[in-house]
Amino acid sequence: MGIVDKAKDLHKKLADATIPQRVVFHHVPKCGGTSVGRALRRRYLLSQGTVTPESSFRAFEAFSGRDDREQMLVDVLDLREQMLLYLLYEDVRCVSLHVRFSEPAHNMFREKYKFITILREPVSRFVSHYFWSHGKPHAHARIDEPIEEFIETERAKKLGATYAEFFCGLPKDVDFTSDDAIEAAISNLKKFDVVGRLNDLPAFADNIKRQLGVNLRIGHENRSRRSSTEVKSAISPEIKQKIEELCRPDIKIWETIRA
Repeated sequence: MGIVDKAKDLHKKLADATIPQRVVFHHVPKCGGTSVGRALRRRYLLSQGTVTPESSFRAFEAFSGRDDREQMLVDVLDLREQMLLYLLYEDVRCVSLHVRFSEPAHNMFREKYKFITILREPVSRFVSHYFWSHGKPHAHARIDEPIEEFIETERAKKLGATYAEFFCGLPKDVDFTSDDAIEAAISNLKKFDVVGRLNDLPAFADNIKRQLGVNLRIGHENRSRRSSTEVKSAISPEIKQKIEELCRPDIKIWETIRA
């Protein structure tokens, strides 16, 4: 055995001794996942991996040579699922990334890995997602339209069904607002070992401790660039009502899972 192989073997033994429980964290945008992912990776320093949205999109863009950004935001999800599977086959102990629920990953690795995620009240998540992405001219997932125009777009319709899109496990071109997608998402979320809620981080941390055997110190990353006053002033009662309508799929999932 050469020196490199010996180092790899030692690294594996250290990982087995110190962090025996493997975990996949499904990071849904604007649900506190950046803070959770970083807290997890700090506890799994010997073996952890992530896939960042911006870099994975840029890699997909460079490889494909495409410039149809809106469709690429959908198609890049396949690349991220493939990267998830790669990291699992590499036996990385903590994998944290923006990725849809993967039936192959769960079926093949559920005996070795705990699958966890955290959700947020859907209307608050929608508003946070909009203001985080708006006015970022160089970001891959930027939103250009003012809020009153954006809520009339197809992308806003999809944004209101983010939980359905992330967890239904159906082909990426289905209607994520459909009852089939909603029910599939609920069914798949019930397969998770931990589904936390952003409004109850202590309970989430307790469940993580029971499932993974680690204590998490969850900070507050990716704070909004807009003040709460600025956000509230932009959301009129009419706009809020429209957002609630758009979020109907995710509200149903949220209310069912938290019951």
